[in-house]
Amino acid sequence: MKALSRRQWQFVALALLVFAALKVALITWYLQHRQPAAPAVTSVSCSTLQQGCTLPDGSVLRFADAPRQRSPFTLTLSKQGSEAPTAEFSMQDMDMGFNRYRFVDGGDHWQARVTLPACVSGSPDWLLDLHQGDHTYRIAFRAG
Repeated sequence: MKALSRRQWQFVALALLVFAALKVALITWYLQHRQPAAPAVTSVSCSTLQQGCTLPDGSVLRFADAPRQRSPFTLTLSKQGSEAPTAEFSMQDMDMGFNRYRFVDGGDHWQARVTLPACVSGSPDWLLDLHQGDHTYRIAFRAG
């Protein structure tokens, strides 16, 4: 086997330097263009969701039926924008798994038929995370 000449070693060194520079440039580009962090969650206080809760963007969220565990109920949301909102349910310090519901067009409002996830603790205290456009609203409520 023939040993590499000095010119060949210089070519290999140059190729490695170009590769390293390309790698640094790609990592820098990725770090500058990666996805932004998740939007901040805005807590919203509501006395009764059956009467309606006005969100900071002016839309109104209502529970058409009283929320009960193991029974489906309907959420309605006055229309804001053209993108369908979504809702997720959890409990304080307790992940309830993936349970995202997409609202559907109900004419002048959005609506979603939802069922609370199963919870072995039996706690009636729930959190609803409503994702609407670039905003996420967290609403605490009690289920029967």
